[in-house]
Formats: sequence, C-alpha cells, structure tokens
Amino acid sequence: MILKIIGCILIIASSTVMGYSAAYRFARRPEELRALQSALQILESEIVFSVNPLAEAFERISKNTSQSIGIIFKSTADLLKQKTGMTAQQAWAISIKKCESQMNLNKEDIEILLAFGSSLGCSDKDNQVKNIRLACSKLAMEEKKAEILKEKNERLYKNLGLLGGMLISLLLI
Repeated sequence: MILKIIGCILIIASSTVMGYSAAYRFARRPEELRALQSALQILESEIVFSVNPLAEAFERISKNTSQSIGIIFKSTADLLKQKTGMTAQQAWAISIKKCESQMNLNKEDIEILLAFGSSLGCSDKDNQVKNIRLACSKLAMEEKKAEILKEKNERLYKNLGLLGGMLISLLLI
C-alpha cells in the first residue's frame, strides 16, 4: 500500500512538473518577442547613429539583451568576424537555425526573423531602418497573439498537469 502511495505521489509530481514546463513556454514567448523588438530597435540606433560594422553592432546588442535572444546576435557576430566571405544574410539565417531550439519562439516568429535577415546588410541605411521597423511591427503583432495564448493556456497546462496526474493515480489505485 505504501508503494502505491509513493507511486501516486511521484506520478502527480511528475505530471505537475510537465504541466508547468509546458506553461513556461507560453509565459516566455511574449517576453522573448519583446526582447527581440528591443534588440532590433538597438540595431536601428546602431545603423542610424553609428558607423560601426554590422558584426560590432551585433556584438554590442548581444551584451544588452537577454541571454536567449542575445545568443542569436552573438552567433551572427562571431560568424561575420570569421571573415569567410559569408554575407550578413547567411550568418543571420545560420544563427537563427542554430539557436532556434534554445528559444521559446514558434514557426511564425522564426519566419519573421528569417525574412528580416534576408535583406540584412544589402541595402542602404533608410531601407535597413524600414526593414527593422517592419520586423518590429510584425513581432509586436505576434507578441499580442502570444499574450492572448499565454492568458488562455498557461493556467490550463498547469492545472492539466496536476489533474492528469491525479487521474492517473486514481486509475492505478
């Protein structure tokens, strides 16, 4: 009987952790989208007011943003500094693909970032600024959607984890 109780406690605890883990992704996505918008605004300032190379701008941005987002800019800066003939577009795409699993972004967010990177470093200052603002506005729309999903699903997954574990425990007893 004691083994059943211990087993039930373990099942409830593990399913609750799984529920909280799923809820965490919904909570982190809006935060990361805000951090991305902030990073792109810093990039806009770097382009408009500074004459530093793109690699240095990315390096500076990586130090001023959250780790999960800064890693994209750090990776891109490192690729550009290697001077292997890689374009900014290629370095950005490689960095996004490499860091995708470390972020709590969905497919649409990644597509926005890849679309932003497709014109990175290949146009004049004004077009770069327009591209950054377009990406920021798209990310802002995704952030609003993410907030709605967070409100709707965060509590659901937390409760579902706990209640699912309780249900499984009841079925095993």
